[in-house]
Amino acid sequence: MIQVDKLGVRIQQKEILRDITLQIGKGEFIGLIGPNGSGKSTLLKSLANLLKTTSGKVLIEGQNIQLFKPKQLAKLVSYVPQDTAIDFDFTAIDIVKMGRHVYSSLFSSDQLDDVREAEEAMRMTGVLHMKNRSVLSLSGGQRQLVFIAKALAQNTPILFLDEPISALDIRFQLSILSMLKRLADQGKTIIVVLHDLNLAARYCSKMLLLSEGRLKQFGTPEQVLSQRVVDATYDVTSDIRMNAVVDAVSVTAISTTEKGRIHIE
Repeated sequence: MIQVDKLGVRIQQKEILRDITLQIGKGEFIGLIGPNGSGKSTLLKSLANLLKTTSGKVLIEGQNIQLFKPKQLAKLVSYVPQDTAIDFDFTAIDIVKMGRHVYSSLFSSDQLDDVREAEEAMRMTGVLHMKNRSVLSLSGGQRQLVFIAKALAQNTPILFLDEPISALDIRFQLSILSMLKRLADQGKTIIVVLHDLNLAARYCSKMLLLSEGRLKQFGTPEQVLSQRVVDATYDVTSDIRMNAVVDAVSVTAISTTEKGRIHIE
C-alpha cells in the first residue's frame, strides 16, 4: 500500500529526516513512536504529501504521491493534524462534513449521503450529541474527536493521525484506539503518532521507531520494544515484560540516565 524509498527532509538547512526506507501493507496499524524532535510529525506530513521532501520518494499503490492530483490523493489519504485549533465559528458537524467535500462539486449543496456519513463518523467518535455546537465552544479533547470524525467521514483507505489521543481521557483513548484497530482489521491502513508506548504496543500491529531523524526499528511491538533499544533511544532505565492481562508488551520507565536528565543551572 505504501512504499518509502530513501526519504529525506531538510528544513531551513536542518536535516530532519534521513534515508527512511520501509514498506507498509494494506490493513496494517502502525504506531509511529520516538523521542521528542525525532521527526515523527515530519514523516507523517511527508507521507501525506503535505511537506516537500528533499530526497527519495513515497509511493501509494505503486504511484509517486507527487503525481497525484489533490482530489485523487484526498480520496486515498486522510490526515488528522496534531494541532486542531480553529479560529472560525463552524459547528462541529460543519467541520466533519468538510471531509466529504472531495466527493462533491464546488457548488453542490449538502447531499443526504454526505450528512449520513458525517453523522456516522461522529457517532463512531462519540461526538454526535454535540454536532450543532460551535467548535469554538469545545474543549481540546472534544475538538480532537471532531477532527478524527472528519477524517473518518472522508472514507479513505489510508489514515494518518498525529497524536490523536493527546488531549483525551483514558476512556476515549481506549475507545479511539479500539475503533482504529477495528478499521485496520477491516482493511484500512493506519499510521498513528503515539507517545504512550504501552498503548502503542497493545493496539498496533507494528511499531516504527524514529530517533534523530533515522528509522531505528520497524517491526512488531515485541521486536521493537526491547530494553536495549528503549533505554538507548529514550535515555532511560526501563523494565520491559509481557502484560498477561492485555497480552502485550509493557514498558515501565524507572529513571532517566545521566544523559537524559534535564540540568538546571
